[in-house]
Amino acid sequence: MIKRAATAILVIFALAATVAGCSEPAPADRPLVMGAPDTPTMTVMAHIYAGALRNAGSAVSPTVERGDYRTLLDDMDATSVDVFPAFSGLLLDQLAPQLAPATAEDVYKDLNRSLPQGVSVGDATMVSATPQIFVAASTAEATTATDLDDCGTLPAGLPVVVVGTPQASTMDAFAAAGCRFGPTESVDSVRDAVGRVATGRAIGILTPLDVAGDDEQDAASDIRALAAAEKSTTEGGVAQSSSVPSSPAAPSSAAPSSASAESAVVESGPRAQELVPVYRSAAFSRDEVKTLNKVAGELTTADLAALAREAIAGARPADLANEWLAEHGL
Repeated sequence: MIKRAATAILVIFALAATVAGCSEPAPADRPLVMGAPDTPTMTVMAHIYAGALRNAGSAVSPTVERGDYRTLLDDMDATSVDVFPAFSGLLLDQLAPQLAPATAEDVYKDLNRSLPQGVSVGDATMVSATPQIFVAASTAEATTATDLDDCGTLPAGLPVVVVGTPQASTMDAFAAAGCRFGPTESVDSVRDAVGRVATGRAIGILTPLDVAGDDEQDAASDIRALAAAEKSTTEGGVAQSSSVPSSPAAPSSAAPSSASAESAVVESGPRAQELVPVYRSAAFSRDEVKTLNKVAGELTTADLAALAREAIAGARPADLANEWLAEHGL
C-alpha cells in the first residue's frame, strides 16, 4: 500500500514538472518591452503606455525598441517586444490591403482579424490621423461647404498642398467623393501647408493630428476641415446622410446600436486612422489590458499633438508621458 502511494506521488510530481516545462512564462516573468516607430509622436505614445503600466504595478523595461510595423510584429513573434502603438488604417494597409472597410469600426474589426496569431489590439484612443480636406474659412463660407460631400462645390483646379507624398488610395478616395483637385504641391512642414491653405488659394490634405500639432494657432483657426460624411440606408431603402464631426477629441469607434433601423453605414473618404495599442496576448494579464484601455479613454488628438511638439523641441518623452499620466490620474 505504502509503495503504491509513493509511486502515485512520484507520477504526480513528474506530470507537474512536464506541464511546467511546456507552459509559456507568466506575464510577470520579465519586464514588458515597449516598441514604437521612430517618430516623436509614437515615442511619446510608447512612454505613455509604459508609464501607465508601471504606475499600475507592472514591471516595464525603460527602453523602447524601434522599427516599422512589420519589424515590430516580427519582434513580437520573437517575444522581444510586447506592445507598440499603431494607426489602425496604416497597419491594416500592410496586413490586408485588399480589404475595404467602410467605417472606423470596420477598420478596427478587420485589423483585429488580420493580426498574426497571438497578437491583439486594445481599445482605440481618441487620437485621429485620418486624412481630411482643409480649406480656408473664407472658402468654406463662400461655398457653404461643411463636409466631404460638398467637396465638388469647391473651386475646381485649386492646387493641393501636402507634406510629403500622399497615398494614392487617399487621393482616389477624395476623387470618388467629387473633389476636383488641381496639381499636387509638397511643402516642408504643416505650418507651411496651413499658411498656404489659409490664403484661400490652395486646398490642404492634412490630418487632425497634423493641425493640432501646428504651433501657429492663429493660422490654424483660419482653416476648416470638410468632415467625412456618413451615409445610412434605412430598412425602407431610403438613403439618408449626416455629417460626422471632425473634432479631434471625438471617438469614432463606437459600435452602432443594434436597435437602429439602419441596415448599412458607409463613411466616405479615406480609411480611418485611429491610434491603437497592439500587444502580445501572452505577455499581458487582463488587468494590464485594462490599463492600456484606460489610456484610450483619456488621450485626445490635441493631447498627443502637444506632447509630440514638446518632444520635438527637446523635452524627454518619458518626462512628458509621466506629466500627462499624473494630470489624468493614471
